[in-house]
Amino acid sequence: MSPPVDLLMRSYPSLPRSTHAARAFVVGELRNAAASDRTVANFELIVSELVTNAVQYGNGAEIVVGVDAVTDGWYTVSISSGVDVELPPLDPASWSIADAGMRSGRGLGIVRSLADDLSLHVCDDRLVIVCRCRP
Repeated sequence: MSPPVDLLMRSYPSLPRSTHAARAFVVGELRNAAASDRTVANFELIVSELVTNAVQYGNGAEIVVGVDAVTDGWYTVSISSGVDVELPPLDPASWSIADAGMRSGRGLGIVRSLADDLSLHVCDDRLVIVCRCRP
């Protein structure tokens, strides 16, 4: 699935500080749309995990974050980043939360547990992750 056409988009440099800025953008848009506290909190964590991964594992290209308050009964957030050599598994059903003793590996499992629908695709050397939640 591709991101909806009416996403409000913002671009961020591939830097750690962009995680905070992207989170604030998405939270602000969802609050403006009167999203529930639960929806806002879920997307806040989703954006944190995905933008952090884009900074850590991407190729340094800008990160593009899109948010759609409600279209067709869904809240939608997309994260697009430059593709590096190693991609996450493109099947979100395989994303799981790493054991507590592991130093990393929890983020994609957390995203999977919070989103009602996930899709990933690579387009023009960019990884696009689309997360949708019902209101």
